[in-house]
Parts: sequence; C-alpha cells; structure tokens
Amino acid sequence: MPLMHQVPRADQIELAEAIAAGARRRPTQAFGEYFSSKGGSCALGAAYEGAYALPRDPEEAHTIRPRLDRLFDCLENVRRRCPVGCNKRLPLNAIILHLNDDHHWTREQIVDWLKK
Repeated sequence: MPLMHQVPRADQIELAEAIAAGARRRPTQAFGEYFSSKGGSCALGAAYEGAYALPRDPEEAHTIRPRLDRLFDCLENVRRRCPVGCNKRLPLNAIILHLNDDHHWTREQIVDWLKK
C-alpha cells in the first residue's frame, strides 16, 4: 500500500512558525520541561513563547504551564506517526514532546517536520 502524503493544516504551519519564533527568543533547548530554569524552552514551550510575549526572567517563565490546544487545534486533533521509526502514532502535541525529549530533535528539526 503506498504511503499517503499528508498536507500540513494551516494551523500546523502557524505552530511551526511559533516554535521557530520562540526558539529565536530562547536559543537554549529544554528537555523534560516547557521552560528550564536556565532560560531554555522545549518545542512546545517555544511555540507558546512565539505566540505570547513571556517574561525574560527564566525563573518566572519556568512556572508557566502553556495551554496550547486553545491556540493550535492541530495539537489535539491531528495524529502523526513518529518520523524516527519507533511506530508511535499519537496526537501531535505528544509526538512533538516525544521528538524533543526522547529523540532530542532540535526545535528547528521539529519545525521542518511540521511543515512537510
């Protein structure tokens, strides 16, 4: 059976752009938390940062728990397969966290993958 090419939804592209913008604001990547006390962000933390102006103080940002599903419907309502090949098929928010935390993909790699 041929693989079907999935065209990204408009909000997936917006999500990718928000991650890229947030990653530029906090160049250090975080793992296992949205915002690290050292001033970094994971891919979903970067998306939140790209959508909202957050405090620059790492200690203030460290306590934020984003509700991104209100901004990007695709996070809960699009399921994607892990592109690394571990056969996980989960909602987009879970796959993004999986790529960030388990496979240590850069936020830029996640952005590129979301746009495919």
